[in-house]
Amino acid sequence: METTVLLKNRLSIDAKAIIGLRYIILLFISVVLFAPFVLSFMGTLKTNAEIIAWPPKFFPANWLWQNWVKTWNTDFGSGGTFPRWLFNTAFLATVTAILQVLFCAMGGYAFARLKFRGKNIIFTFMLSSMMLPGIVTLVPKYVFMAKLHLINTYWALILPGSVEAFGLFLLTQYFKSIPAELEEACTIDGASYLDIFRNVVIPLSKPALLTLFILKFQSMWNNFMDALLYLSKVSMWTLNVALMAFQQQYVSSMNLVLVGAMFNAIPVMVLFFIFSKYYIEGVSFSGLKG
Repeated sequence: METTVLLKNRLSIDAKAIIGLRYIILLFISVVLFAPFVLSFMGTLKTNAEIIAWPPKFFPANWLWQNWVKTWNTDFGSGGTFPRWLFNTAFLATVTAILQVLFCAMGGYAFARLKFRGKNIIFTFMLSSMMLPGIVTLVPKYVFMAKLHLINTYWALILPGSVEAFGLFLLTQYFKSIPAELEEACTIDGASYLDIFRNVVIPLSKPALLTLFILKFQSMWNNFMDALLYLSKVSMWTLNVALMAFQQQYVSSMNLVLVGAMFNAIPVMVLFFIFSKYYIEGVSFSGLKG
């Protein structure tokens, strides 16, 4: 009897130790991941002398919120301001993410459920396109867009970003995990493929759709090369391109450069934290069935 009690106490102590170790590891990971962001944010409220001072101080002597106002009001001429750049980036990221979710959902449902000649060959060819480095298609895409007279227009980024192989693959795998019996029951009731797709598949696939939306939104938000290549007008720059020019002009003002970086980082972080639950759920279920 005493041995059983001692064993239970030992197991209880070991369980508490494991839980405590888990919390310590999570705390360490959180500090490692968020420390650069917090330090950068604090740098936006300091003077340049405080940023390069040694030993470094975490809190600024005076909280210089005017650094944010000064950066926000910076004007590069020809309509080149942070509000305009922020609008460009948000617009392109939102539109391309919505279009990709729409087109990849339709294509993914076709690959997952419909039967047509050459489906496997087309799907394999589509997946093989993921192996091509983006630099290989950079020049042909630019020539193609130039022939269509789409340089310095939003379409130069929206059209190529409307559908991608990864999005098709992600949603195809997720749609395969939905029980086919649900669709068969709808078919018996006389529902068409469009009705099933709209009223059954889409409502059940919200986690995967939101996952794809977040991934594409983040990808377009952080897109630098395509925006630099296709958008040469100052008023059409995205934040990543604008930050490069902003850093060159304010190379000696590290606090202002950090403010510009915060304008670029905060919206994506907020979006991810809001939809993190659906993102994790979508990733975890997308590969249940092959």
